[in-house]
Amino acid sequence: MKAWQWDKPIPMVQALTAFLFGGDWITNSSWQDFYGVVPLLTGSLMIAIIALVIALPLSVAAAIYTNQFASPREQELIKPFIEFIQAIPSVVLGFIGISVVGDLIKETSNVAWLQWIPGFPVQERLNMFNAGLLLALMAIPTMFSLAEDAIQNVPRAFSEASEALGATKLQTVFRVIFPASLSGVFAAMLLGLGRIIGETMVVLLVAGNRIAIPDFSDGIGTVFQPAHTLTGIIAQELGEVSKGSSHWQALFMVGILLFTISLFINFVSRKVVKRFQLPKI
Repeated sequence: MKAWQWDKPIPMVQALTAFLFGGDWITNSSWQDFYGVVPLLTGSLMIAIIALVIALPLSVAAAIYTNQFASPREQELIKPFIEFIQAIPSVVLGFIGISVVGDLIKETSNVAWLQWIPGFPVQERLNMFNAGLLLALMAIPTMFSLAEDAIQNVPRAFSEASEALGATKLQTVFRVIFPASLSGVFAAMLLGLGRIIGETMVVLLVAGNRIAIPDFSDGIGTVFQPAHTLTGIIAQELGEVSKGSSHWQALFMVGILLFTISLFINFVSRKVVKRFQLPKI
């Protein structure tokens, strides 16, 4: 502290290291502001994992049933219904999360016979699980459409050969068709992850906006803690800062980091599809 000089420039490497590995995001401090991205990145990743755990099984199961087992009449009902979810504005979903889902989670957590669940009773109705649940709902249409396309693109010769060998419909679907479409399903998961990571309004409204690294000592119950995200901090603070200030530059760096993550996810998904693409028959 005695050696610190307020007018001495901070080296770029030191500033970048403090940003990427810092655990504090403190603004409007009377002494010194801190812009560490770790709490925001942790919150974004936690919410994305929660959303994927919920959305991926539902999307893939719906895609398999719709493509392989549903009748044409059922397909006409299922596909428009799932795609309609994508038309719901994110601010409406955020309002639902505040007024309905958050209260429902908190009331359910107070039920006596559910107290064995880690994190129950929930202290904050606005938390990562609430945000992840709504983001899963938003990601399902994207993941469903891409997974259904991947299953549809499996050559018909695969299923015909399986059935010719005496396999049942279930065996053909789960031992031939689905394994052959895994690359497309994985790409659907990655693109759904990109959709989740880039969402702003829902997490800003229902994630709780607490800038702190979650307390992982709670185990699975950590998901019921509030958190802040990369997208949420930009939406919340960008309109209040002076252009060119340190705070503005920190938010700009958050945007660059978010763009890099999204670009990397899309790059990996394209590589996966190209690497495991089935030959045309």
